[in-house]
Amino acid sequence: MTKALNPQRRLVGGRAVVNRDWIREFTGASVGTAARWYKVRDEQPEEHRHPEKERVDGKDFYDEQQFRDFYTWFQEQKSSKVLKADPELYELTLEAVVSINKAAELLNFAGASTIRKYQQANPGYFPDSVGEVEGPTGRMIQAFRVGDLQDFDRGRTGEKLGKAGRRPGPQPEAPVGRPSALEEVLAAELSAHAGGEPLTATQLAERFAAEAIERDGYRPGLAAELSVQYGGPQRSWEWVVRNALEHRPATAPARTEADRRAAVALAALREHGDIRGLAASLAREHGGSPDVWSRAVNAARRLTDPTT
Repeated sequence: MTKALNPQRRLVGGRAVVNRDWIREFTGASVGTAARWYKVRDEQPEEHRHPEKERVDGKDFYDEQQFRDFYTWFQEQKSSKVLKADPELYELTLEAVVSINKAAELLNFAGASTIRKYQQANPGYFPDSVGEVEGPTGRMIQAFRVGDLQDFDRGRTGEKLGKAGRRPGPQPEAPVGRPSALEEVLAAELSAHAGGEPLTATQLAERFAAEAIERDGYRPGLAAELSVQYGGPQRSWEWVVRNALEHRPATAPARTEADRRAAVALAALREHGDIRGLAASLAREHGGSPDVWSRAVNAARRLTDPTT
């Protein structure tokens, strides 16, 4: 569970200074976003730059007025980059109804597929359809009220929503690769161990993988499960899991690499069945050549069916 925010504001020499949690509460930013604002401060115009940190009672604080100035500039920059709607959108009557194709054209989207992606990946982000109209091929397609499209356009602020309009941070029933969640967990973990030697994101990810293996044992698909739980690309978690397996302390007589690969292949066979391309998939997940994993799969087949 992410640690609760602890926003703090102090007066230093007549100036107000605030901590990172105050900034997050004020802006609604994630841990990663707030950290990046500071990390790239040297790339920002000097007159609008994120304030430098200063130590107060052993903790990092930032000049409040300088941050407010930075954030005002940042919001203006985002708004200026928002895709502008076609002026025709505001020339139509509020109750007019247009097809999904026309809606995409008015909003300057690449096509109707953009709207469909919004609807599929983030229900509620884009206005609801109000019915259907006949499309260019005679097929019935979605239709939208112009007033709803105008409201949607006015609400576009330039926030980075991610693929198909998903906002940063934990998502309900998120697919593999949920963004930002690992940053949140990492921040909570580091806060809980303040004063100790800091962990990198990789070290923390390996800890999570090792704990999962210790608790439930290794199984194919573990990388995907960790990606869903903590965020980040599945391929990155495959690398993390592989490292965790390699560095796992031996609790039994060491097996040969061939035995280890056969055991992994056997678990994959039991979970997925004897599917085509299994050896290549195991090679991508665990490293090594497909030929080596092909031998491991064959050995696993013999274990499942000694007559083969």
